[in-house]
Amino acid sequence: MSENRFVSGNVIVLYCNFIKLESNKKLPQHIMERIEVCSKIYERIMKSKPDKSDTIINVAAGNDEGSIIKNQLSKKGVEESKIVVVNSYNNMGHLFSVLMSEIKKRPNPPVIYFVSSYQQKDIFDKVIEGYKGYRIQFEGAFDKRPNEDIEEDAKKEKLSKKMTNIKEKGKNKMVDMLLNYIFPENKR
Repeated sequence: MSENRFVSGNVIVLYCNFIKLESNKKLPQHIMERIEVCSKIYERIMKSKPDKSDTIINVAAGNDEGSIIKNQLSKKGVEESKIVVVNSYNNMGHLFSVLMSEIKKRPNPPVIYFVSSYQQKDIFDKVIEGYKGYRIQFEGAFDKRPNEDIEEDAKKEKLSKKMTNIKEKGKNKMVDMLLNYIFPENKR
């Protein structure tokens, strides 16, 4: 995809996978921080972008958590019709493969804002390596949980070996094709 491709619309992904509600059915503080960042991005888009009407928020969370998050976003001024809760993602890599398969169908892809904690930036960078040419922006929120909890979430996000093996096989095949072109086996 060319870098100069016209973009159309905005997708804000609020990543809240693997969260546990507190005993009183309240969202944990680190998720409230993500909601705050998400609502500020939404507000910024509504004030400044001409394609603001083509903006959606994808909330990656379980059903119970997703409905609470949706209510919190609505309280912060986000139109309820713009919020979609999807709970079928295994991890960040799976989320992007599903999201990008839908976006690739559009003639003009949207700008993607990905909201998560700052500690997940390295995982995000690895996941989006395969999506060069798309405008994907990471927006980090504070996560003041203990390191053990953050590392536990990171373990759940590990990219599968299958994904890296597919990339490696693709590279190897390209090298083989190039070498076969340069040095054909049946030279006469």
